[in-house]
Amino acid sequence: MAHGVVSVDANELSRTAVVARHVCAEGCQLVLGGEEVYPGSRFRFDLAGFPPVHGTVRWIVADRVGFVFDRPLCRDSQRALAQDGRAVNGIALFPA
Repeated sequence: MAHGVVSVDANELSRTAVVARHVCAEGCQLVLGGEEVYPGSRFRFDLAGFPPVHGTVRWIVADRVGFVFDRPLCRDSQRALAQDGRAVNGIALFPA
């Protein structure tokens, strides 16, 4: 895998689970499992009981991705993301 690139086929992305770490109102770190994305890639994910979250990949280091939300998340959304992001199945990403 090339440095700074994590590979995600847009057609397969809805089946790709990621782990969310270091969640704050403005963004989080996503841990991917070998998929390919690039800085500037746009994605969304769903949190039960909350509007979909849209954002942009800002940086990539190995399998870690810095993801910046389009709008700051409220505390309840942050908690839900942190909790869902620790689950074994993680969070499903979709192209935005």
